[in-house]
Amino acid sequence: MRLLLSVFLIISCICGTRAQGQSVDAVHFLFDAQSLDGKLYSLSDNDKQVNRAFVFLSTSCPISNSYISELNRLTQALPPGVELFGVLSEPTTSRQNASKHFAEYKAEFPILFDGSQLLLDVLKPTHVPEAFFINAVGEVVYRGAIDNAYEAIGRRRVNVESHYLEDAIMAVVANKKPVVSQTKPLGCVLPPDRVNAIGTKVTFARDVAPILQQRCETCHRPGQVAPFSLTNYEEAKSHAEMMVEVTRQRIMPPWIPGPETAHRFIGQRWLSERELNLLAEWVKSGCTFGDEADLPPAATFAEGWQLGEPDLVVKMPKPFTVPASGPDLLQNFVIPTKIPGDKLVAAVEFHPGNKRVVHHAVLFLDDKGQARKLDAATPEPGYGNFGGPGFLPSGALGGWSVGNTARRLPNDMGRYLKKGSDLVVQVHYHPTGKVEEDQSEIGLYFVDKPVADSLKEPAKLVGSIWMAYYEMDIPAGEANYRRATTYTLPKDVIMVGIVPHMHLLGKAMRVTVTEPGQQPQVLIDIPTWNYNWQDEYYYERPIRLKAGTRLVVDAVFDNSAANPSNPSSPPKRVTWGEETTDEMLFCFFLLTADKTEDLIHTIFDNLGHDLKQNRKDVSQAP
Repeated sequence: MRLLLSVFLIISCICGTRAQGQSVDAVHFLFDAQSLDGKLYSLSDNDKQVNRAFVFLSTSCPISNSYISELNRLTQALPPGVELFGVLSEPTTSRQNASKHFAEYKAEFPILFDGSQLLLDVLKPTHVPEAFFINAVGEVVYRGAIDNAYEAIGRRRVNVESHYLEDAIMAVVANKKPVVSQTKPLGCVLPPDRVNAIGTKVTFARDVAPILQQRCETCHRPGQVAPFSLTNYEEAKSHAEMMVEVTRQRIMPPWIPGPETAHRFIGQRWLSERELNLLAEWVKSGCTFGDEADLPPAATFAEGWQLGEPDLVVKMPKPFTVPASGPDLLQNFVIPTKIPGDKLVAAVEFHPGNKRVVHHAVLFLDDKGQARKLDAATPEPGYGNFGGPGFLPSGALGGWSVGNTARRLPNDMGRYLKKGSDLVVQVHYHPTGKVEEDQSEIGLYFVDKPVADSLKEPAKLVGSIWMAYYEMDIPAGEANYRRATTYTLPKDVIMVGIVPHMHLLGKAMRVTVTEPGQQPQVLIDIPTWNYNWQDEYYYERPIRLKAGTRLVVDAVFDNSAANPSNPSSPPKRVTWGEETTDEMLFCFFLLTADKTEDLIHTIFDNLGHDLKQNRKDVSQAP
């Protein structure tokens, strides 16, 4: 059980095929968008349950231009939880000229520059202006005219009688369906082939630079862990063929869950097909730079605390020296928290002291001083131990890996931090070819109310359960060693996140959930496991599961010579164990519940279930 607890305690547009002008069933954007002033809007995430209005505009259409003042008025009247965007998808208008145009018309709402026509391709407007209102769950609840100001082209009403878009917004905010869900837009007609065919017109400035900023520069910029930068044309051109190869193979951006997962995750890094095609055609057509006026403003990245000043900042007591060469290291550092009372931790923000050598970190809790004894027994800062932290943790605060975005748990949820606990930070280091030093720090953000008060409310305390299969015995050469494990929930719970875990022989994992009387749903599907890109996966909308729900974890391992991650050549028999060259099958689940007692009951029931699992040591068997 020590091993079990130590490993975790870390934590497409879906649209119907429609004819032109028909409604889109639901949309979940696989991409983000940048406004003309360079601000990035995370359309691919909607964990904050925002309702969004998109109005397609034009610089040359007089009817479109006439609506700027009305959209300004509507922007000022928007209720909380609603965002309004203008969208410019004209392939012939540069970003620079568009900025001048909307500044001249004094637009007071963000204008998304859709030069690559990603939004146009998804929503398929027929006119400009045309409005789309999408509710928090991705349903297109209204599309069409902004209002009935125009009776016909060239004939504007003196009095506007119907404010279709505004009425739809107010209805949804009031938890009602709009009375009118679709109207015929009136304005400048978009041609049937309105989505610009991807071909030789693809340029770095208009099409590729925004993709790199949004998808790659988090890691591929100076001072970050990626081996090269992609912040300008020269850098992108020198790595162009490689970019196409690794993105088409879904190696980059690093995101191992596959598209079959039934529920969306926060922070999904998944390029749309159009983005992939844009990159491929850019290379095929000769890596054209394009018009400098199309370039987006240089991306800016927060170097300080992304979530604001933490409630508590803790740091590794001393710098740790990473040798120039040799195997990767897992070093555990003991950091006292010294909090005056128990807390619920809403978020953790990990800052690597040396981004060149820190691959990932796991944050354990120890309220019994066990880690201090292990630390005292070694001369260097911290102590080494591959796999778990070497003791039974009392809890955990999650983890960090390259490219992760710090986020608060939703709705004032938090993980329990007991007064007097030590934070034990396990850091995975990889040598760079020269001696390096690291002294990482961690910011803790607390729920802003006493723990006792939080526990009186529903769904505030977050805990974890796990499923495992311990009788691992993988023959040398076996390419499809499959094992599965099951667990049935004893109480109603709410699933917040999921964390699969295997080692180097891991090939694939699929987790399904079946509620009583329902069909199975895929919680996560990882068709190609990658040990180097393990992550915590938080659901955009936590999933309510009833008592009696059955969880199934199905995993496949590859111990053949064809597995490039196989640590043994030729392959050797592999059994369960903590070392990287051993193997594991775990899946951890972050849960909360409307009743705290139901969560606690589930945690203890799961612990009992785990203790009943066969732990026969097969490593010494012939």
